[in-house]
Amino acid sequence: MAADATTPGERGERAARRPVSALIRVRDRVLITGLEAVRGLVSSLPRERAVALGATLGRAYARAHGPRSATARINLAIGYPEASTKEREALLVETYANFGRMVAETALLHRTTREELLEIASIEGFEHLEQARKTSPSGGVIVLTAHFGSFELFAAIMAARGVPLSIVHRTANNPHLDDMISGWRRAGGIELIRRGVAARAVLRSLRAGRCVAMPLDQSTRVEEGVFVPFFGRPACTRDGPARLAMRLGVPVVPAFMFREGESARHRIRVSSPLALAAEGADRTATDAAVVENVRRMSAAIEAAVREAPTQWIWSHRRWKVQPSGLAKPYPGKGDRPLRRLRKRLGLRRK
Repeated sequence: MAADATTPGERGERAARRPVSALIRVRDRVLITGLEAVRGLVSSLPRERAVALGATLGRAYARAHGPRSATARINLAIGYPEASTKEREALLVETYANFGRMVAETALLHRTTREELLEIASIEGFEHLEQARKTSPSGGVIVLTAHFGSFELFAAIMAARGVPLSIVHRTANNPHLDDMISGWRRAGGIELIRRGVAARAVLRSLRAGRCVAMPLDQSTRVEEGVFVPFFGRPACTRDGPARLAMRLGVPVVPAFMFREGESARHRIRVSSPLALAAEGADRTATDAAVVENVRRMSAAIEAAVREAPTQWIWSHRRWKVQPSGLAKPYPGKGDRPLRRLRKRLGLRRK
């Protein structure tokens, strides 16, 4: 049998496109129909009212212990072990309030003009990105970011400012949802690069002088990353961005968007490029430099989250991959009631 030349990420993308049951297809269609209805409702409201409605629905979701909120509670206990249960619950509720605001703002993107995008957010440190592009061998820059704040709006605003932006993103399981989100992004002039088949496309984009936004705040397979501390616990983190930066000599510029209070206004902060360790004289030294650079990149994300903890998406299982011998903080697959129910009903993808 011939060896499979695809990467683990590519095999994951292929698996996501495998045939699914009729029940799953119906579920996916129902979900997207509901989302379209919500988008229609939100689109009929002024921006401030739409954002306030999103916050109200987000808080209600958290208090009702909606799906994935249990994961968020576990993560908050990891991130803030010194806080009381009541304090962490307050953080959780406001995290979902901000997520609701972000959803509302994303739903409004299709009607938001370039002028409006430029008006609703100020940008601090934009000169860091401009200078980084000038010093880059190709003009390309890796924009280090995260699923933080209103991240869909962040990309649209940067593109509106004239930044030639590409985004590395994960394909959504629901193809209708993936098409909807991808359509919003492309409408803003953003190039999409699908994770799993991204390496060559990212290389092309960087060599063409584009800015490639890479969220580096989600877990990955052991063979695709390295373990670095995140909130004091080892987190498997993709090493691809660090290796690319070292190989091409392109700057890594952290950039995050912070919401101003509970309003619909934002502040984008662009920092100076990270100081990265250089490649070593041999593979061992280079691998050590990669780990150190991933640590520095992850530390920049943690600093932003600690500054505004309710603006990060805590519901992702960030610590689901752990070093050998260290227990995972999440229940096993068989221990999750919702997963068992979906499996019995034929509503879970293989």
